[in-house]
Amino acid sequence: MAYDDDTAIVLWPEYFDSGLTRAQGRRLPTALCVRQPSLDMIAKGAILLDLEYRVIEDKSYPSDWPSKRGCVRVEKGKMKKSEILPKIGEILVKNQK
Repeated sequence: MAYDDDTAIVLWPEYFDSGLTRAQGRRLPTALCVRQPSLDMIAKGAILLDLEYRVIEDKSYPSDWPSKRGCVRVEKGKMKKSEILPKIGEILVKNQK
């Protein structure tokens, strides 16, 4: 399935930030998170999972609207969001070391 902006899955850096709590937006266990993940790191994870993506740099996570950390939108269809998040988390942890 090709990338479609209307149905794309949004991946916020806050999902993968080990410095945040679950209430602040972290979606994974801290073992699958890194400190201050960049959009490039998340996009690299999408590439390794063979997903089409688009980086949007001027967006804000809804519960932290003052900081504009951006987001990565990936194609929907190959995998569910609940499958994509831990796989990208694993890639981020491997690339951090």
